[in-house]
Amino acid sequence: MLKKKPMDARTLTRLPIFEGCSEEAARQLLAEAPNSVRRYPTDTFIARQGDTCRSLYILCSGTVRAQMESAEGKLLTIEIMKAPEVLAPAFIYAAENRFPVHIETLEPCEVFLMDKNRFLQFMHQYPVVMQNFLREISDRSQFLSKKLNEFALQSLKSRLLNYLQIHKRIRNQQEVAFILGVARPSLARTLAELIAEGKISMEGKEVAILK
Repeated sequence: MLKKKPMDARTLTRLPIFEGCSEEAARQLLAEAPNSVRRYPTDTFIARQGDTCRSLYILCSGTVRAQMESAEGKLLTIEIMKAPEVLAPAFIYAAENRFPVHIETLEPCEVFLMDKNRFLQFMHQYPVVMQNFLREISDRSQFLSKKLNEFALQSLKSRLLNYLQIHKRIRNQQEVAFILGVARPSLARTLAELIAEGKISMEGKEVAILK
């Protein structure tokens, strides 16, 4: 069950987006702006694809999965996000301000929500916070650009090797199939090819890259 609690100024200033902001300014913001910290249990949707984004959402603790769903119901995992992280920052002030993905908790999470209009005023008052927010949007755009490059230009074999270079192991093939946007049989065939080429090993259900 979703629970709410207030945010305190000291915790707020420790979030990357409020870096450089004084506790006094944070305290004033919290006193003036509608806000709350919501607690979500595991396997709960914080937002669904297409929901209107009316607030600033900051993941304060926990891990979430962002998945895009096609008209046919096919799910593609865009990324796994760990706190602290601003959720869908590029869409908060967009003309079409809707969540582009489902955001689902993978463990108990706390999310800070604040009225987006008051936050916009605050950014004008404190340029350092606006710089932090713009950096967040730029970083997200860069990440999505790399993600698009992977899907459009790289083979499944290359994407799978890149994944293993970063994560070292695969323990859940279905989850990796979601992340790479492929069917489980296609992933299994590619894993078999990489094993035959001597690039990866498999013990039981665990896959590891060979150095």
